[in-house]
Amino acid sequence: MTKRIYKLSLIFLLVIFGNAHAKTPIILIAYPAVEEPLHSIYASVIKGIEKKISHAELLEVADNINNLQGDLNKHHPDKIIALGKRVADAALKTTYRNQIVVGLVHSTPHESPGVSLALDSQELAKRLTQLAPFIKKVYAVQESSYPAITLYDADTPINTPPIIMKEGGDMVSTIRLLGQLVEQDATSSDAVLVPSNLPGNILFEITKIAWDRKIILLSTNLSHLESGVLMVFYPDVEKLGEQLGRLANNSKPGFENLQSVNAGLNQRIAQHLNIRIEASLLNQFSVKLK
Repeated sequence: MTKRIYKLSLIFLLVIFGNAHAKTPIILIAYPAVEEPLHSIYASVIKGIEKKISHAELLEVADNINNLQGDLNKHHPDKIIALGKRVADAALKTTYRNQIVVGLVHSTPHESPGVSLALDSQELAKRLTQLAPFIKKVYAVQESSYPAITLYDADTPINTPPIIMKEGGDMVSTIRLLGQLVEQDATSSDAVLVPSNLPGNILFEITKIAWDRKIILLSTNLSHLESGVLMVFYPDVEKLGEQLGRLANNSKPGFENLQSVNAGLNQRIAQHLNIRIEASLLNQFSVKLK
């Protein structure tokens, strides 16, 4: 009798642990095969994801994405975190389209679940209140299909600068809006957030005009910092990964705006604009160009 109870107990434990193992969801992180410096960005995002999902599997997607369905089938994932637009677009064409969470793309709430690279306007206003209280109003210029800022619907606290959105239907109309602001409408107490995907030759001309008129330029593109903008607000990619990991762990993931951003400062531009940044505030900038 004792031996029989012992055997039944072993069987019971095996069934319990077997079921527990079987119920562990397979979460696959699919990311593009890229060279540096992009590879390091994806690696940091993955590092953040793995802080929240210890059992994630990895799939590096080559330039030829025709075999993506077959590659995904080999993993049989319960959920896929697709990083980058090319991988996300390809994954959404597979039979796993309803199991995908996207990251490192400018997604919108009307598309797939995931974390958008677009910064919440209220978060931007809050950071500007902390770092640049001298800015009284912000014009955010962007192409409608490539949003850098998402306008927050709730009431913005009265102590933050208002964010005024200016969207163009295409890049040509977006450049016209930007030119009108920098050349005529914006004042020295305003700031103009330039489109993150603004062509380099146009950015060069805009920064020259802004320099002459002493107009403050902002951006969400880190590379713009050395091109003449005063400040940039860009994703903390590891924390973005953590945000994606938390989202993927939800049974019904939704859409979220970017929650964690770093700030960069061009001190030469600040000096030209006669803007003095307190030492205590300088420490809050992750990147400082002299």
